[in-house]
Amino acid sequence: MSQSGHKEPQQSLSYSMRDGVFASIQQGAGESYISPFAIFLNASNTQIGLLASLPLLFGACFQFVSVEVLNRLQKRKKVILLGAGLQALVWIPLFWLPFLFPSYAATLVILCATAYFLAGNFATPAWNSLMGDLVPPATRGSYFGLRSKYNSIASFAALCLGGVILHYTERTLHPWWGFFVLFSLVLIARLISVHYVSCMMEPEYRVDPNSNVRILDFFRQHRHSNFMVFVYYTAGMHFAIMIASPFFSAYMLRDLHFSYLQFMAASATTVLIQFLTMHYWGRFSDRFGNKRILAFTGFGLPFLPMLWLFSTDFTYIVSIQIIGGMIWAGFSLSMSNFIFDTVVPQQRAKAVAIYNTMNAFAVFLGASLGGWLGSFLSPTLNLGILQHTFISNLPLLFLVSGCLRLLWVLFFIPKLKEVREVESLSMQDLIFRVSQLRPISGVKFDVFTGYQHNGENGRRIVEAAPPGRAKETATQSVQK
Repeated sequence: MSQSGHKEPQQSLSYSMRDGVFASIQQGAGESYISPFAIFLNASNTQIGLLASLPLLFGACFQFVSVEVLNRLQKRKKVILLGAGLQALVWIPLFWLPFLFPSYAATLVILCATAYFLAGNFATPAWNSLMGDLVPPATRGSYFGLRSKYNSIASFAALCLGGVILHYTERTLHPWWGFFVLFSLVLIARLISVHYVSCMMEPEYRVDPNSNVRILDFFRQHRHSNFMVFVYYTAGMHFAIMIASPFFSAYMLRDLHFSYLQFMAASATTVLIQFLTMHYWGRFSDRFGNKRILAFTGFGLPFLPMLWLFSTDFTYIVSIQIIGGMIWAGFSLSMSNFIFDTVVPQQRAKAVAIYNTMNAFAVFLGASLGGWLGSFLSPTLNLGILQHTFISNLPLLFLVSGCLRLLWVLFFIPKLKEVREVESLSMQDLIFRVSQLRPISGVKFDVFTGYQHNGENGRRIVEAAPPGRAKETATQSVQK
């Protein structure tokens, strides 16, 4: 490859912008529809739980392998291209193996999804390292902020397109063709993403000896620290969340018989509201700290799954998604920012790996428990004089998840400490100010009048979420 102008750092950052857009198309139109694909293949509740947990668990653990390979090769682009290229190719067996071997369809989807996340997480540490060298610190906030904006738009558009394609093919009685078209487009998008990564320049890689801290030594140093309290809190929350989270898609598609268009609308609502409110939460975090956001959104999360018990109406569910989008935006942002606040830069990579791994184990245990409970729970809620039978037993999983979330918040939030000097704000004022947010109409928090945006916030929002990597979010298309 020539050493012409396209190898200059500025051109490489332009290539990274394009890489992020096409990788986000993979996330929106691909990852978001793996679970509906498994449901279409008649996956059981236990299999749906494993699909949501096993790939994330093995993917997070595989980052430690990636770091060792990177330190030996000292070639970041090779690691990134290998991981991203393999991730693209996984879409081929993910579709065709269930088609050719229908008796093992759901199991094959789980195995392919695990391979997909292994490949993506293999590329993650090298991508973080490469972009840290290419993006100048003075412009890091503005660059990643713009990149995140483009990625969000691409992911949202792909999510909507996927819903339209599946809805149309379902109506024509050819849903297999819908998934074929969708996964083929995703494969092409990821390969285009890989091409743009290959065009980027690669500065010399040097191993930082200060970052070579053994995991056990890190735990000994930090076992009573604010960071570990935070890790225990988020891991417990993810455990409780994942008891219910993998099963909202099944509840909508299988039990409520939503069309793919309705499923897409409900999913896209959450994504859109998160996109519209993340900027405001970022400003709020800079001024009043992350603990207050963790506390406020933490007390909101337990009630989101409980709201699903009261109605099966589509409009009602979309309204829950609007509320959930606002709460999830603040919770996910404050989690990312809190890591940067509580760990010194020399140990940040190790801390993030430990944080991801512990949360991945919690996700695995929570989703596995949810799948096990979903296999035998009765759909009837019996509280003595109060008795109600639901359309399925999944609403009872939502209730269990909400109760456990609440218990974890009550126990751990008082133990967390804000490590930055921030302005004081009571919980009553916090509730009032958040209530002023109207993302659809564009009205901002009134507290931000005259506030000057700090580019550092943009860095914190996006630096922990490289392109093509599944969010905890996540990567669930519907976060509850």
